[in-house]
Amino acid sequence: MVEQFGFVAVLDALGVSNYKIDEARKFIENKNALISELKEKAENIRKSFTINAEGRYEFPEMTISTFGDTLVICWPTGREKAAVVKFPAIAEWLQSAIVFGLKREILLRGSISIGDYIIDNGDRTVLGPAIADAHAWSEEANWFGIILTPYCQIYLGSVLENRAMIEATKVNNDILCVKYDVPLRDGKKEMYAISWPFFFMVTFTELPGPVTLSILLTKFSIPKGMESKYENSIQFFNFYENSIYPAVNESVRKMLAMAKTGE
Repeated sequence: MVEQFGFVAVLDALGVSNYKIDEARKFIENKNALISELKEKAENIRKSFTINAEGRYEFPEMTISTFGDTLVICWPTGREKAAVVKFPAIAEWLQSAIVFGLKREILLRGSISIGDYIIDNGDRTVLGPAIADAHAWSEEANWFGIILTPYCQIYLGSVLENRAMIEATKVNNDILCVKYDVPLRDGKKEMYAISWPFFFMVTFTELPGPVTLSILLTKFSIPKGMESKYENSIQFFNFYENSIYPAVNESVRKMLAMAKTGE
């Protein structure tokens, strides 16, 4: 057993618990393909340039544990600044998890936290305060998507609210995660949500984003009582596309222009 400090995400696949045998078999196949795709994405992030002027991403080693329809992902980072500077890479990976999941007919909902945890590399058992925090919030949101737990938001406050850094790097942090009135079980709460619509819109470019999202969602059945999860997710997508993406896209354009000129 190893005691570590870092980011922890707990992601559940929606609607899987009532699957019949043939549906469960298909889900397992899609889940295994998704995990392979996400491991490849992690390697690509390591090779990519970072979104700021610091050089390349320092993407920490990643451990993925699966328990039925749940994924538990751990990134040991080290504490304080060492952890904070790794968040952009992890946020991009989480964006891809939602988008690649949609392509694989898997709707993921969950949360990300940070803190201490213990991992048994033998059977991949993971326990500790960070896991407990992520798990406590993983099923609270009434949508598919990923939220930062309140503790994680406080820990990352120096990044998320650092206007001086945004101005200096010409990068809008809404590219990573965005403040939103997240629909929870017991009402709405302003929280940070991973900006998966950004990754979606730069991944699917042939058709308008809402059209592509609708096409992908038609592959899912919507049992009575589940419709609000889809509606809330579509509302978040529309909010991001209309209110956030234009500014984020301009920020990325300026960043690429700076990189091209060597400024």
